[in-house]
Amino acid sequence: MKAKTWKCTLVAIMFLFSTGILEAAKLKLGGTEWSPYIGSQLKNHGIAAEIVAQIFKHAGHEVEFVFFPWKRTQLLVKDGDLDGLAIAWFTEERAKTMAYSIPYINTAIFLIKRKDDPFIYNKIEDLEGKNVGVLRGYGYLKKIESDKIQKSIVNSLDQNLLKLVKKRIDLTMEEKLNAEKILASMPKEVQNALTFLEKPFEVKELHITLSKNIPNHQELLNDFNTALASMVKDGSYQHLIDNLSPSPLSIDQTRIAELKQQ
Repeated sequence: MKAKTWKCTLVAIMFLFSTGILEAAKLKLGGTEWSPYIGSQLKNHGIAAEIVAQIFKHAGHEVEFVFFPWKRTQLLVKDGDLDGLAIAWFTEERAKTMAYSIPYINTAIFLIKRKDDPFIYNKIEDLEGKNVGVLRGYGYLKKIESDKIQKSIVNSLDQNLLKLVKKRIDLTMEEKLNAEKILASMPKEVQNALTFLEKPFEVKELHITLSKNIPNHQELLNDFNTALASMVKDGSYQHLIDNLSPSPLSIDQTRIAELKQQ
């Protein structure tokens, strides 16, 4: 009887290894408050967090989201004290210490102006001579490095929106879904005074990152990338995107295929 029990246990262990269950990981991904994409009080921690969790679930892994100020979150990932970032634009600086997934959604950054301002944006040179309110540490700063563009750097968008209404800056910029959420929480006189320019300043891809200091980071990213490509192919990715509110900009299947081949 004992021998039979031992054999059954051995078979069970071999089955677990063969199905990959023992390979499942629980990742701790950091984020900061950036509604509606990610936040400690948002449903499912936000639309980006929900997408990431579903992709990793498809890959057989679990995710826990933790929240800190953006600068600290990046330092924790850099040092390997957190496994990665749940949501990040690509920057060369972060890529030195973090490995990037293929993108899982697009975001659109728009310029915001006063409604009484006739300014029209078509190209980066149109910003020359303007005082643009920007946020410290954001990835779009590389696009406006020119000395001909004045930058007013603060820590939060609501500061820039108030400065814009008071004509202390000419323009500000932010990812549109996040800006809409913040603007809706501000006084009516602020909401009524401002508008988004028609043309996006930039469409940017969002990724997860994993610290290069954690074991198997590339294998885990490969799992994420493979699961995402599979979900795009079978339609479950677009179904997920379509059922999120607000609905983010999805990555098309051709782009996923291109990135998988790189």
